[in-house]
Order: sequence, then C-alpha cells, then structure tokens
Amino acid sequence: MADKLMGNSISIAIPAYRNAARLERCLNSIKKVDPKWLALTVVADDSGDGQVALALREKFSEVSWIVNETNQGFARAANSAVFASNSSWVLLLNDDSEIVEDPRPSLIPLCSGEKIFAISLRSTNEFGKTREGAKRLVWRMGIAKILHNEHDQHPLDNGISDTAYAVGGHAVYNKEAFHSLGGFDSAFHPFYWEDVDICARARANGMKTIYCQSASIVHREDGAIKANNNSETIRYATWLNRLLFSQRHASGIQRLSFPLGLLWHRLHAFTTNDATRLKAIAEYLKRARTDRDRTT
Repeated sequence: MADKLMGNSISIAIPAYRNAARLERCLNSIKKVDPKWLALTVVADDSGDGQVALALREKFSEVSWIVNETNQGFARAANSAVFASNSSWVLLLNDDSEIVEDPRPSLIPLCSGEKIFAISLRSTNEFGKTREGAKRLVWRMGIAKILHNEHDQHPLDNGISDTAYAVGGHAVYNKEAFHSLGGFDSAFHPFYWEDVDICARARANGMKTIYCQSASIVHREDGAIKANNNSETIRYATWLNRLLFSQRHASGIQRLSFPLGLLWHRLHAFTTNDATRLKAIAEYLKRARTDRDRTT
C-alpha cells in the first residue's frame, strides 16, 4: 500500500525550453529514482519548434508530451503541464533540475496538512551548496522585496517552516487549488515573480505555503534562464515583475507608500545611471497607464 501511495500521489510537470540534453538529465534522474514515476510525468516543450520533444519522445515514451507551436513563456508552459497532470499533487520542476533522492517520503505526509497550497523544496547546486530554501517577503516604501538568505527566514520546526512562496522550479502544488487560481499569471512574462504572485493569491484565499528542508533537488548554476538570457534581460524582467507584484498586492500602508517608493527608485536609478531599472520602471508606468485607460 505504501509503494502504491508513493507512486501515484504526486505527478511531475516540467516546462522545457530548447535544450534536449538538459531535459534528458532531468528525466534520467527521475528514472533513476523510480522508473514508474516517468508515467506520471508531463513535459511541455515550449521551444516553439518541437525539437526537444522530437529528440526525446522515443527514448522517454512513458512521458506525456505537450508541444507548443510558439514559445508561450514559463507561466503558460508550466500551467499546461500542471493542468495535464493526473494526480492531486504535482511536483513542478525546471528542466535544468535533477532529483537525487526521492523527495516523496518527506512530501506526502505534508500534503495531507490542512489548507496546504504548495510545498517548496530545497535546491542545491551541482557541488552540494544550498541555492534556494525558504523565502521571506518584506515591504520597503511600498515595494516588495524577497529575502533569500537563510538567516533571514522563519525558524525551522522539525525541518519545516513558513515561506513567502514556493519556488516554481522545484515545488509541489495542490493541483485543484492551483487550477482554481488560474495557475501562474502570464502577466509576469517571461519569468520571475509569477510563483510569488500565485502563493500570495493562495494565502489571500486562506491557504498556506511551506518549506520542507529534507526534500531537495539539484539545480545547476548554469540553469535554463542564465543559459538563454543575458544578465541585463534577467535583471529587467526581475525589476518589472517586482513592480507589477507590488502594485497588485500592496495593501494598507504599503499601497499608500507605493508611489513614493516608485519615485525613489526612479530618482535613484537616474542618479546612478541604472538604465535597466529605468527601463523597467518606464515599462511598468506604460502598462499602468494602459490599464487605467481600459477601465475608464
């Protein structure tokens, strides 16, 4: 009975992008832990040309494949893979991640917890150093900021703690709740903050997101985002989506402070010649004006 529960209670969803070798490492790691788990795995090839699926479909015939004719971005690709999964809980993995030890013994007891929306796994790099764990969100002049350092987090209780969000590249989601929230919002294109947003929306609906230290995966330093985007593109997306998140979720004093915080960042970026941040703020303001025009 335990083996049956372990094999069927958690599916795997993987959005893949333009690198068959990277995805093959991920799928091989799943196969090494439990070959039967591949039959519960859905891959969304978001390359736009289907080449990743073409290269690996025959070798991993147990896997369910979704091929996007055009690149949809992380949020939509991840949503399609999660929605197509056939278990009540879904482990969402980046294609540049690898499973070394089966995380299900740690995760399954937590899935039965009351009002659990998501469980974030610990990630290490290929050398065993922790990359990502629990996260804490703070507000500074109406602008949201994520604290990543271990010493900034809530204390662990038997290896478990609250976390501001479950990292989209290595987290287990309650599929029903994920679907009811509409999945990740593609407004956070092309990546980053979509996972913070959905966990904030889940929390507003009375659901919890937790971190499990004993469940871990390997997430290589030369990941998919860094491999396909330069540092300025990554920083621009991070800043733009951070502002979009802040505008959407600020409340009370944070909402009142948001215009002041935005002005401060704009002035600071100007005085420091930070072109990337200025560009992100300009795009945010453009979108905000467009949204206002639509509602008037």
